[in-house]
Amino acid sequence: MIDSLRPECIRIGSEARSKEALLKEISQLACESAVLKGVSASEIEDALVKREELSSTGLGSGVAIPHCSFDSLDDFTVGLVILKDGIDFDSIDNEDSHLIFFIIGSHQNRNKHIKILSSISKIMKDKELYSKLINASDPAEAAKLLTREEVETIQIKPFEKCQFILHIQEEEIFSDVLEMMSGEVEGDVSVLDSSTAGSYLNKLPLFSTFWNESSSSFSKVIIAVIDKRLMNDTIRRINLVRPAEQGGILISVTDLLYFDGSIDF
Repeated sequence: MIDSLRPECIRIGSEARSKEALLKEISQLACESAVLKGVSASEIEDALVKREELSSTGLGSGVAIPHCSFDSLDDFTVGLVILKDGIDFDSIDNEDSHLIFFIIGSHQNRNKHIKILSSISKIMKDKELYSKLINASDPAEAAKLLTREEVETIQIKPFEKCQFILHIQEEEIFSDVLEMMSGEVEGDVSVLDSSTAGSYLNKLPLFSTFWNESSSSFSKVIIAVIDKRLMNDTIRRINLVRPAEQGGILISVTDLLYFDGSIDF
């Protein structure tokens, strides 16, 4: 479920009683990852503190994601500290944080960084998984919970892709859907500004009586290329946030005959 998760960087409980003390502990825990052998705990701590000075990474809903990056790194390390009693992490909702994910990675690979952040943020919306993580008895159990279980049993070629085209007219769900799609790709997603057909039809005499001049509708198109094996799970999660009346979003998925290259977020 979360790329670059390092089981050796998962810890249940902490002696830290402040955000600053926890960041120090996280810096030391992160050094358990071989990926970070060229970076010291003090360097990680300094970078995490500087990032928090920009704005708190306490996202609310019990989740915080302190993160930083270094030019010297080629890969990422993702870890987790689980605090059943919580800690004040200056979260945007002023509530304690219980799941403290941390990300230390490559400064050059922004796409992967965004993908990891988006993947972690999904946990805020998965109440069942959140509860199971809070009550995990040991790091191994937490790591198992965060390992993706494939829904499909059909064997699909490793690089087989499909293209999602999502027409969205409900502004309230746009951010949630974009976050979902960003968590499944490393940059192969675009957002297009669009207009409803009504914004043009209202200028035609035949149809003008159906719309008034001041009417305007939110309209965006998300185009994303993802692994085909993730298609059913992605559709399922989109359907969880779509309006009850099923309006406001149109989902279409097509097979790709050819795929090459990449784009940045």
